[in-house]
Amino acid sequence: MKRVIAALLGLCAALLPGAPAHAEPAPTGNGAWAVGPATTSKTLTPRLYFSLEGRPGDVIRDTVRVWNHTAKKMTFQVYPADGYNTPRDGAFALRTPEEAQAGVGLWTKVGGDEINVPAGEAVDVPFTVTIPDNATPGEHIGGVVVANKAIERAENAGGANIGLRRAVGARVYLRVSGTLVPGVRIDGLRVENTKPELPWGGPKGTVIKYTIANVGNVRLTPSIHVKATGLFGRVLRDFSERALPELLPGQKLDLELPWAGAPPADKVTVTAELSTRTGVQSVARTGYSTLPWQTVLAVTVLALAALLLVRLRRRLTARRRA
Repeated sequence: MKRVIAALLGLCAALLPGAPAHAEPAPTGNGAWAVGPATTSKTLTPRLYFSLEGRPGDVIRDTVRVWNHTAKKMTFQVYPADGYNTPRDGAFALRTPEEAQAGVGLWTKVGGDEINVPAGEAVDVPFTVTIPDNATPGEHIGGVVVANKAIERAENAGGANIGLRRAVGARVYLRVSGTLVPGVRIDGLRVENTKPELPWGGPKGTVIKYTIANVGNVRLTPSIHVKATGLFGRVLRDFSERALPELLPGQKLDLELPWAGAPPADKVTVTAELSTRTGVQSVARTGYSTLPWQTVLAVTVLALAALLLVRLRRRLTARRRA
């Protein structure tokens, strides 16, 4: 069974805003072709990505350059796309042309939807970004994607024939003038326990789950610290602080934290603290009891039995004295 898989590749660390200042600017590529900002009379310094600014109603013009490193002519599809974070790992990705676009992908028009690039040469493609009058202030992230029109044949792990269509994207960071409001939030903090094999045992497996949401209008790179305490504040587990990927405005990241050795019986409070280098913070707490109802029932029965036994012994003692 043949399938076509579109892969957005080449969104490498060189395009990240946190790249070292001394890093050599280089286009994003996969070895066969590359894409990046073109050097023009207005941008003499090579750029790692597109960093644009404007007000609602402005029209911004720029140029993307496509390099063909192969020994034959290549035909590419060029299209704008919105950027987003993949929910499971937070990786930066760009929407496919079949998906709905709402920001940069909708506001950007490229000078040619399809281009031919001769072997060993480069072609410049102009594009315009028209910021709508109702555009919200803050950062809007996307990219200009260059996808190979040719379908590459390959086999998957199961031996089935698949068609692979590779693509490379140059990031576009657009900032619309206005008030910048950074904000992050922890949603849905919870602890999920797998039922024990024995009724009186503790949880077979414990996972702490939560969602990180960028509720502001600027990119943030947060870190999170999770701690679990028991009855009377005793520390049960202090997890190492975890650095998270750069989170785009309006994006969410679903995370899981396995907890090996969770207590079989305790009243647990889990606290998650989220922070950024710019001082933005968020705290969430959740609590649960690891006392299985079977254990509670057994303890209750034993306590009642002990109480009845004490009363019975007192009655017998009283009768003997009488």
